[in-house]
Amino acid sequence: MRRQIGASASKLPSTALSKGKEMAGSGISRIGVIGIGTMGSGIAQTAAQQGFDTVVVDISPESVERGMAGIRSSLDRMVGSFEKSGGERGISGEARDATLARLQAHTGLEMLTDRDIIIEAAVERLDIKEEIYARLVGLGYNRLLVSNTSSISITRLAAAYGVPENFMGMHFMNPVPIQPGVEIIRGLLTSDETHRRVVSLCHELGKTDIPAEDKAGFGVNRMWVPFVNEAVRVVEEGVMTPDEADRATQLCLAHKMGPLMTADFVGLDVVLFICNVLSEEFGSAYTASPLLKRLVEAGQLGAKSGAGFYLWEGGRSVGMNPAVLRYRTK
Repeated sequence: MRRQIGASASKLPSTALSKGKEMAGSGISRIGVIGIGTMGSGIAQTAAQQGFDTVVVDISPESVERGMAGIRSSLDRMVGSFEKSGGERGISGEARDATLARLQAHTGLEMLTDRDIIIEAAVERLDIKEEIYARLVGLGYNRLLVSNTSSISITRLAAAYGVPENFMGMHFMNPVPIQPGVEIIRGLLTSDETHRRVVSLCHELGKTDIPAEDKAGFGVNRMWVPFVNEAVRVVEEGVMTPDEADRATQLCLAHKMGPLMTADFVGLDVVLFICNVLSEEFGSAYTASPLLKRLVEAGQLGAKSGAGFYLWEGGRSVGMNPAVLRYRTK
């Protein structure tokens, strides 16, 4: 059954909104975000922090509550960092409060029809994205729409929207409030003006644009997912345990986080989906490893499910997954 985005609910939290800020470069002051999961909540938080009047929607009051709780927790951590560092890092308590005042959360797509741009960060499934776009069009929305998809063809999504000149890809990195890079992907029919405005918005969000072509996996995941997949094979063949593989990349390759820990944060279902997209486009060299498939089949998707290559509690790793340690291929 397809997921639905239902009728409007009360906004969370209940605060007076500022008018936002009119941006000279992009002309955008009102941003909508679809999805308040890991990526959507980070995008919404970043937009509100940068002064935009921001509305984020998801499918149920429960998901909205969880997402807003995560945003408040993230902002509180930034305030703690600000206080501990004497203002050198993080944000002040006043900045946190101003961010929350610019942010509304709802369950109805109709709350987005006045937005200058909508950033879609729904689950990585073509049918769900197509359904969302059809509903937006049915509500009369025809302005800028971008997708945070990590692998689905931008040209194909633009065709589903029906206004391809106003559509393109804006692939944020996780965690969004911290990572500076954003892949910018034009579809075949994306207009020059749409591209200009989206690149300007990227800068106004405090991000650096990274251009990529509309090809399977774009740039980042074309490189990163095969690396993760090979790290999984290293584990399933008994060459290293997950923490050994991750520490090796940190100590020997100077990575800030190992591939398996990162995969748990991203979601193993997302990694598997991208593997399948790459495999379909480029052949068997990109086929997902058996262990990755088994973990997804078991519902162990990483941090969001409580288990992946590691076990998770409260968003923190508490040890390696014993099921992973037992799994071996010859």
